[in-house]
Amino acid sequence: MKFVKCVVCGKETRFRICGSCLIERGAVAKLEKLNLEVCAKCNSIKIGGVWLNIPLEEAIERIVYEKLKVDPNLSVNGVKVEEKLIVLSGILNDDPVEISIPLQYKLHRISCPRCSMESGGYYEAIVQLRAVKRVLREDEIRKAEEIVQRSLSESEGEKEFLSKFEKTKNGIDFYFGSKKLGEKISRRISTELGGRIFESRKLHTRVDGRDSYRFTFLVRLPEYEDNDIVIKNESLYVVKNAKMSRGLDLLTGKSANIIDAKVAVKRSDLDWGVITNLDESSAEIMTEKGDIVLVQRPFRAEIGKEVFVFEYKNRNYAFPRDL
Repeated sequence: MKFVKCVVCGKETRFRICGSCLIERGAVAKLEKLNLEVCAKCNSIKIGGVWLNIPLEEAIERIVYEKLKVDPNLSVNGVKVEEKLIVLSGILNDDPVEISIPLQYKLHRISCPRCSMESGGYYEAIVQLRAVKRVLREDEIRKAEEIVQRSLSESEGEKEFLSKFEKTKNGIDFYFGSKKLGEKISRRISTELGGRIFESRKLHTRVDGRDSYRFTFLVRLPEYEDNDIVIKNESLYVVKNAKMSRGLDLLTGKSANIIDAKVAVKRSDLDWGVITNLDESSAEIMTEKGDIVLVQRPFRAEIGKEVFVFEYKNRNYAFPRDL
């Protein structure tokens, strides 16, 4: 290996100028003044055409790696970003070196596309929550709002935001920036609260010659609630899981699918009583009011057992309270 003397300091090296002297001449590393676009509302920062919600220090570090220009002979081992300085460490012409470069940047406060659309009331999808023939319960509304907030916290897309929400006479409406988000949230509400989804769309405008639609996802919760009595195919069932549309046959106790069942008696209208006598086909019950009624023998019937009692189409029925 042939060594020569550095033309500046005279040190033996394989290069005409050693690394230490080359640094003093400058132009080994260069970083121009940075211009950063920062959203004035959400503080996200534009990096490489993408808006990211990250700390300013991290954004500067990423842009430094992107914009920094170094001599091809400099092998960079580390980059340290300080408040007003970039410190590079590495090997230049066989010499370990450390280079300091001034860090200059300017922040431009603008509105990112997401915040512009959000503040402008932009939306592509409406999720409507309703219940059949009844008013939504407060716990159902609260659960739906929790699902929306949870879903928003998991979303980072440019259009994945809640534009607005409205409580109406019949339920609640959520307006979302993207169809995809509205569809996902409607499925989650249906899964966690029950009910069925009905999708529709309406032409909104034309963009670049293409039709642009707004979508509505109607989540309709069933009329029945837990412990209501419903009728389906001329059989009566007590609702045990309204969310999953499952009920128990009043006479056999067998579990069944009760989708599309109609409410026969609300749970608030049920009376209760005690079985006082039994035979193979019927049961005698004393109600809380002291009346004696005769019903078809319910499943799991025992003398002394507490039951719910109700009348439907001029006939009395009962089922155990401890289901």
